[in-house]
Amino acid sequence: MKQYKTFKLALFMSMGLAFVSMGASAEVSWYSEINSGTNNTGYAISDTAISTKIKDTLLPIESIDSESLSIRTEFGHVSVTGFVKNKEQEAQIMQIIEKVEGVKSVDFSVNTRS
Repeated sequence: MKQYKTFKLALFMSMGLAFVSMGASAEVSWYSEINSGTNNTGYAISDTAISTKIKDTLLPIESIDSESLSIRTEFGHVSVTGFVKNKEQEAQIMQIIEKVEGVKSVDFSVNTRS
């Protein structure tokens, strides 16, 4: 009887490990699908690469104080917070960001400096 209980416990635990393992691999697969902002050539563009490209594009533009902006990308959706000089500059930055490869949408939550 004791061996039967031990066998049941071992079987139960191995089934639990199998379910946990399946769930973990499904989660990784799901995340990979969502985060693959694939382009025409088929390679994935990471959120970090998108944010870096945006910052590198804005940095040399002297009229934009890119240091006053915080740029975060999640699944290709870019969030911009911080300060801009005026509404025209906000529109200019928006146009620049929308042209960056891998960007799906842009959410601006910036304040105008006076």
